[in-house]
Amino acid sequence: MTIRQIYTYCINELNGDEKYIDTELLIAHVLKKDRLYIKLNLDEEISVEDENYIKSGINELKIGKPIHYITKVRDFFGLDFFVEEGVLIPRSDTEFLVQESINALNKFDKELHGLEIGVGSGIISLSLLKNISNLKMTCIDINEKAISLSRKNAENLGVSDRISLINSNLYEKLPIQEFDFIISNPPYIPTDDIKSLEDKVKNFEPINALDGSKNGLYFYDEILKESKKYLKKDFFVFFEIGYNQGEDLKNLFRKYNFSGDIKIIKDYNNNERAVVYQS
Repeated sequence: MTIRQIYTYCINELNGDEKYIDTELLIAHVLKKDRLYIKLNLDEEISVEDENYIKSGINELKIGKPIHYITKVRDFFGLDFFVEEGVLIPRSDTEFLVQESINALNKFDKELHGLEIGVGSGIISLSLLKNISNLKMTCIDINEKAISLSRKNAENLGVSDRISLINSNLYEKLPIQEFDFIISNPPYIPTDDIKSLEDKVKNFEPINALDGSKNGLYFYDEILKESKKYLKKDFFVFFEIGYNQGEDLKNLFRKYNFSGDIKIIKDYNNNERAVVYQS
C-alpha cells in the first residue's frame, strides 16, 4: 500500500472530528516520520509490516484508546514527552500555567528551587527547567509509575541533574525545606462530573488523576493547608484550575491567611485556567 491508501483506509475506519489528526499521528509514529513528511509523500510505498502496525493501531483507536497511549509520546510546550497508560496524558491547556510561571520566575537572577505536587509525566517541571536555567525542582507524586516516567523524560530532555523525584502522598515523605514556589495541576474535576467525561478519558486514563472530590477543591485545600511549612518568606503558588474555580481558589487562599496578590488567568476561550499567587 501507499501512504495515501493507508491514510484513506484509516479515515474510513474511524469516526469523529479527531480521526484526521489521529490518523496522521499514527502513520507518522509507525513510519518514524513527522506529519509534514506524511503529507508530502502520499505516493510512497509502505511495508506490509508497517501496514499491519497501522491497522492494529486503528483497531485500538476504534475501541476508544487515546492516540497518545498508542504512540507513547505527547508534544507539550515545544518538547516531546514519553507517556504511558496509568499516567494522565498531558493537556495543551496546561501550557497556560507553564507560561505564566515562566513569566513570573524569569525576573529573578538568584537560584530558584520549586516544588511540584503531582508531577505526572513531568511536563510542568521539565518545561520550566528547560526554560529557566537558574531553577531546580523537587517533585512529588503518589503514583510510582509517574515518578518513573518523569525520570525517563528528565533524562531524555537532559535536565536530570536539576530535578529530584519523590514518591509521596502530598507532603508525607517530603523533608521540611523552604521553596521559592509551589506549582501544581492537581485533580480538580468534581466527582459527579467524572461520569460526563469522554469515554476515552474515563475508560483509559487514571481517574484518581482527575477526581477532585465532591466540589473539585480537595487537593487545593490539602496543598494550601500545609504549604507555609515549605515556603520561603517571599514565594509564589501556581495552580491550574477548572473553568469556574477562580473565586473558590481566592476563598481558599483567604481561608489559610494568604494575604498577597492573587491573579486569575483565563485561556483563549475566556475560561479560568490558572491562579498565580505572590506573597
